[in-house]
Amino acid sequence: MIKSRVPETHYTISGRAYAEAYDRMQAALREQGWLETGDLLLSGSTSGCALEVGSGPGFLGLEWLLQTSATRLVGLDISPDMVAIARNHTRELGLAGRAEHLLGSAEALPFDDNAFDTVFTSRSLHEWLSPAAIFTGLWRVLKPGGNLYVSDLRRDLSRSACNFLDQRVNSDVIRETLRASIAAAYTRAELMALLNTVQLVGCEVVETPFGLRVSGIKPA
Repeated sequence: MIKSRVPETHYTISGRAYAEAYDRMQAALREQGWLETGDLLLSGSTSGCALEVGSGPGFLGLEWLLQTSATRLVGLDISPDMVAIARNHTRELGLAGRAEHLLGSAEALPFDDNAFDTVFTSRSLHEWLSPAAIFTGLWRVLKPGGNLYVSDLRRDLSRSACNFLDQRVNSDVIRETLRASIAAAYTRAELMALLNTVQLVGCEVVETPFGLRVSGIKPA
């Protein structure tokens, strides 16, 4: 039996210590090739200007820039510490001319309608207080013909999958928040029911080995 969802918000995973621990974990995932960059590219997000919501330390979006050409990135995160870390990585990777990281909330996207060719986010969906409103906002700032990509954990992970993830975390802080994130994540059925309340025409929800993915192209 699947346990009831236990919401988690960004207020429970904030602060410099958490940001630095998460940064180290994401850096290790990047070195091991575990970021979702390949999946993002396969979804059709290969060109233009992208918005990454909940960009954290920035590795997913920056790796996307490194694997594409003539592209630009705007990262948005609610944590000042994460934004500072992402800006530092942007400079380290020589991408300051193609990327900027801003402080802001997914609940009030500070962008015009139809502003981005791609909108993506990873591991932040379970934190959203108003997920239907945020999905509507992501769709609003996406250009017609643009790609939406939203991935997250899922609550009905098998015990073996949970153990696999747990073993790849070398920080007690991150381990605790990982478990809380899984408890706060959605199942495919729950996410499909949520999306039925908003007008994201053509999007699909797919189970992945460790989570869920919402992807689709905004009708032209």
